[in-house]
Amino acid sequence: MQCLRALSCLLAVSNVLAEDLNKTIAPQRPSPRVINGYLITNEKLGGFLIAMRYDDEFICGGSLIKESIVLTAAHCFIRRYNKSKWTAEGGISNLTESGVQRYIKKFAWPIQFRRKTMDMDVALVLLNAPMVGIGIDTIPLCSHTVSTGTTLQVSGWGLIYPRTAEPENLLRAVAVPVIDRNKCRQAYRPKVLITENMICASVLGKKDACMYDSGGPLVYQNEVCGIVSFGIGCASDKYPGVYTDVYKVAPFIEKTMKKFLQG
Repeated sequence: MQCLRALSCLLAVSNVLAEDLNKTIAPQRPSPRVINGYLITNEKLGGFLIAMRYDDEFICGGSLIKESIVLTAAHCFIRRYNKSKWTAEGGISNLTESGVQRYIKKFAWPIQFRRKTMDMDVALVLLNAPMVGIGIDTIPLCSHTVSTGTTLQVSGWGLIYPRTAEPENLLRAVAVPVIDRNKCRQAYRPKVLITENMICASVLGKKDACMYDSGGPLVYQNEVCGIVSFGIGCASDKYPGVYTDVYKVAPFIEKTMKKFLQG
């Protein structure tokens, strides 16, 4: 998610746009990032968090779901279509560290994805070589739906204050509960339609993901169940954070993985 973590969408929501897409939209107010979270290492998370860079600039997080495949958000690739400029780095907790770096061989997202709606905000990345090394591991896809009230963990290098322009170097995580989808729809109406492919989660006004957390994992019981997608503000009193529901978009993920692995 980004300060406006990812919607260069509806004009009505143009200020909901992820600053990692345009770097032009100012947030509504300052808020701490992976807000009210705690410092953590990638290895303690499980070793699956990947730093995605374009032209050497950190853009989004991602989850290593196979040794050569990263799960992330489709909106991370808007206006960043040159795969030769992308790299993926694993095994790091600090963005200034040097980890295991791989180039991108292919990437794909659903034909249904539109940044105006943010529905089906999921992408898969095929690396040029397996991502293996000390402290690096894969994470399985969510095996079931997550119900309202379930607490999950989101992690990333998002901003400490959304008014700043650069990601945080240190990795953080925070626990957020799933919010009833109908309540989330009411909160976002009429700006954005919350679909069945989305999960809403945060502690309103207190705990949330933020800009530069986009593409990163929302984890439950050591499975990736959500992908950081968008929100209006960070830790808003009104608007929950919105995530792509991995269980709901699993058919796209599995079909694309099969194509990638078959070559």
